[in-house]
Amino acid sequence: MARIGAAWASTLVLFALWALCTRSAPDTRALPSPGEVAAAFVDMRDEGALWPSVRVSVLRVLAGLSVGVALAVPAGVVSGASRPGRALIDKPVHMLRAIPFPALAPLLIVTLGIGEAMKVTLIAVGAFALVYVNVRDGVRAIDSGLLELARAYRMPRHVVFTKILLCGVLPQFMTGLRFAITVSWIALVTCETVNSSAGIGYLLARSQQFFRTDQMVLCIVLYAALGLLSEWAVGALERLLHTHG
Repeated sequence: MARIGAAWASTLVLFALWALCTRSAPDTRALPSPGEVAAAFVDMRDEGALWPSVRVSVLRVLAGLSVGVALAVPAGVVSGASRPGRALIDKPVHMLRAIPFPALAPLLIVTLGIGEAMKVTLIAVGAFALVYVNVRDGVRAIDSGLLELARAYRMPRHVVFTKILLCGVLPQFMTGLRFAITVSWIALVTCETVNSSAGIGYLLARSQQFFRTDQMVLCIVLYAALGLLSEWAVGALERLLHTHG
């Protein structure tokens, strides 16, 4: 309990400062108080718009992240393990990384429309490069002596793959996954402001339109909470993989 309290101490201090600043402010329209944000939470929950929007946003992030990871892992392994693969894949991915992914939104709208495909693709593009780079570097960092030793003892390929390759790449992959999740939530804000009728980004745009700063801050708090939940989920997955590795 003491460790948990220490981990949350700085967050509680920030909330206390927030409450203190808004209490002494003559006008809280620019920055609503925690109580006003809590009231906005109740209002949006009772309206029936809150939880469906959270669910839609989470599903979009999971779908885009899954596509990005599914494409990035094999591409990173091929690029890290062979020179032809690196020559074929590395430069296009670096060019993709140099493009701010929100700038791709207009092109994706033209090619894919304004439906879910565009939103999932934009999130996948944002996640892809980060996972790819970390997997590629993880493969390159594997000790070649281990592979030579496995070849000398004629270890089965599936053993080499699971015990040497996957275990060696896992730390870098998890680092890339953490960054990719963060970027996925950022990409979500971009794509949900484009003709969306649900999602946290939609609620944020709607509250901005009607100058409901309490709802705007609530959406920001929701993003922060979901980011913390994502970090916890990645940590739990990492511990699980280490346990069974």
